[in-house]
Amino acid sequence: MPEIFKIYKKDGTKVVEGASPLTITGIAANTQVAKGDYQATRVVGGQESVKVDIPAFTTLPISVTGVTLDKTTAEVEQGGTLKLTPTVTPANATDKTGSWSSSNTSVATVTGGNVTVKTDAEVGGTTEVSFTTTDGGKVAKCTITVIEKAAG
Repeated sequence: MPEIFKIYKKDGTKVVEGASPLTITGIAANTQVAKGDYQATRVVGGQESVKVDIPAFTTLPISVTGVTLDKTTAEVEQGGTLKLTPTVTPANATDKTGSWSSSNTSVATVTGGNVTVKTDAEVGGTTEVSFTTTDGGKVAKCTITVIEKAAG
């Protein structure tokens, strides 16, 4: 007969029971839980032990598995701008931050997803703008091609 364990919140509400290992659900990712916020008992032969405090723990973060940009290619006029938006997956990833870069800063620069093409950039010139996630180093890219500024 397998041993059964029960996990309770400190207010006495039973969270889960079953054979080890057990999983406590409903706690946000990357959350610090204090000693005693949860308690455990062991049931043997129908007899439940006294509750003991579960030591402090931190839940696991939700890791980034991928990233995309809203555009993979774009044509931008000399001196023009473009806003790129990254989408990190999964949507509930703990750390969705990242850094931007341009492979050819003589063509365009990027800050916070805002791409600025140089006024003197060569028509037909290209640069690859990248967003790299802090968590996992996932990369999404958009190739920017410079087009001639419209007369006006």
